[in-house]
Amino acid sequence: MPRQLIVILLVALVLVLMTVQNPNPVSVQFLSWEAKQVPVIIIILISLLAGIIISSVLGLIKQSKLKDKIRRLQREIEHLESSTAVPPDEEEIV
Repeated sequence: MPRQLIVILLVALVLVLMTVQNPNPVSVQFLSWEAKQVPVIIIILISLLAGIIISSVLGLIKQSKLKDKIRRLQREIEHLESSTAVPPDEEEIV
């Protein structure tokens, strides 16, 4: 956990330094959308939020797939355990 906190703080520091050194508004064009005289910090924050949302959605999808796999494997284990259980009569013979 401390390593993640250090990385987050370093990224935040870089973002703050970048916005302080670039106070001038910029023009942004994306496909057919265009914005003029937008502060750099707004562009950075929008990009950051988009990255957080995209990575969260992808993480949730992966987590869901892994949970499904765990459930499937647990059912398989239960099936294998029930099919290989030794009946009580055979235990007495051994």
